Amino acid sequence: MITIQCTKKLASELGVPLLIEKPKHSNPLYCWHAHLFSFSRRKCVLVMNNETRYNFVMFGLVKVDFKRFGDLIVKQISDNLLADGMEQVLVDKYLLNCGDVSYTPTSDRSIIGQINEMIMVAQYEMEGNIDEYGDPKIDQVNRFLNRFVILKLPKLYSGETMYDALQYIDVE
Repeated sequence: MITIQCTKKLASELGVPLLIEKPKHSNPLYCWHAHLFSFSRRKCVLVMNNETRYNFVMFGLVKVDFKRFGDLIVKQISDNLLADGMEQVLVDKYLLNCGDVSYTPTSDRSIIGQINEMIMVAQYEMEGNIDEYGDPKIDQVNRFLNRFVILKLPKLYSGETMYDALQYIDVE
C-alpha cells in the first residue's frame, strides 16, 4: 500500500477522508508527503518520498485530476522514476508493492520544510523557463529537483538515494 501524507490544503482539495494513523506495515519507501501550491494561476502538487526525499512537481492539475489522484500519483511516480534513468525492472518491482493508495495527515515537520524549499526552487526554475522558453518545462524542472543537494541524505542527491533504495526492494 502506498501512503500519501497530505497537507491540510491538499486534503481539502482532494475531499477525501484522512486516516487517523498511518497503516501499520508502512515501509517509508512507500510513504510520500504531498503539498498543494499554485504557480502562474495553475494548481501544482509537490510530492516527496519520506525515506529518500525523491520529489517531483505535478503541474497544471484540474478538478478531474483530484478525483483520480491516487491513480495519477502512482503514474507520476513511475513516469518520473523512468525519466530520471531508473531501470524499468526496478520501477516495476516498486509498483508491484504499491497497491491501494491511502491518505493520512502529514507527520514530519522536517519533510514539510524540505518540501517548502523544493517548491521555492521549482518556482524559480519554472519562472526562468517561462522567461526563456515561454513554457515552465516541468520535466526539466523535475530532473533538476533530484540533483539538488539535501544534506540529510547519505548520497546528498535524492535521485541517487532513491536509486539505491530501489535496488533492495523485495516483492511481497
